[in-house]
Amino acid sequence: MTITTSQIIAEYGAYYQDAGQNKKRILSMLSQGREITSLATPVKTDDTIFRLANASFRTLVQPFQKSFTQKGGVEIVPNEIRVFRFKIDDEFMPDELYGTWLGFLAKGGLERKEWPFVKWLIEVYYNRQIDQDMELNEYYKGVYAAPSVGTAGADGTGMDGLKKLLQTGVDAGTINSITEIGPLDEATIFDQVEAFTDKIAEVYQGIQMDVCMSKYWVKKYLQDKRSQGFYQNKSDKEINTGIDFTPQSVKGLASMVGTNDIFCTPSENFLHLSPITMTKNSWKIEEAKRAVAVMGDWAEGLGFGINQAVWTNIQPSGSGSI
Repeated sequence: MTITTSQIIAEYGAYYQDAGQNKKRILSMLSQGREITSLATPVKTDDTIFRLANASFRTLVQPFQKSFTQKGGVEIVPNEIRVFRFKIDDEFMPDELYGTWLGFLAKGGLERKEWPFVKWLIEVYYNRQIDQDMELNEYYKGVYAAPSVGTAGADGTGMDGLKKLLQTGVDAGTINSITEIGPLDEATIFDQVEAFTDKIAEVYQGIQMDVCMSKYWVKKYLQDKRSQGFYQNKSDKEINTGIDFTPQSVKGLASMVGTNDIFCTPSENFLHLSPITMTKNSWKIEEAKRAVAVMGDWAEGLGFGINQAVWTNIQPSGSGSI
């Protein structure tokens, strides 16, 4: 990591003077926290591939007769969710701060890895940026690509995100593809969302589910809902995210920004896997020849316990985009 202080030096001078400056005066833009994992059921496991099995049953009931007439059957198929490993590797020279307005972050007399700058960097940069990177690049849009030796991996290549899992399941015929609603449209999104929930299997229609989409489409849903005649006398604060005559509601996710996708599944079927023995906030800090290196390792994965209990408007590959 390069620490760029050229504009600070140009404006405030190449020296440190204690004028009461502190970390509170270093302001940064808002960052995106993790959202999508809050909708999932957490599962702790040290398995790198979490193997499940899905059972489906044939009907049993038949009219009575004295002779034995066998009827019924069970089909059990494999289903697995992969856990992916992630890391951060960063190295910097904190002496770049010495003799500048930011000198309060470079306290002499301590080992450089103990300078206040390192703690500030972990709290303000690393922790927040990890959450944003995972939410915006990995959880929904990620497509795993094996890293090249000695080269840092590109954004969005750390895991197979939900968009890929949904597409793979739709193509395999294991995830339900609702294509009758057509491309999402600002003028009809209210009716399209209702039509989407109409296609959910009736046995699941009475179960509360988040119908997930981008925040843009949630806003358009609410605006279209407001425009309906029976909502016209209500303020925007009274127009909620509920989907009429169902226990479902629309849920906007930052991870789905820029997409026209919709998906839903019961929360207990949406699984967030993480190891029992590894957490993302475990940092290793090393110092060598005035340079400080910060490393962090963790692992996690997202997936569905039963693909058949997932609905989406994503179409099979080759059939045209939504």
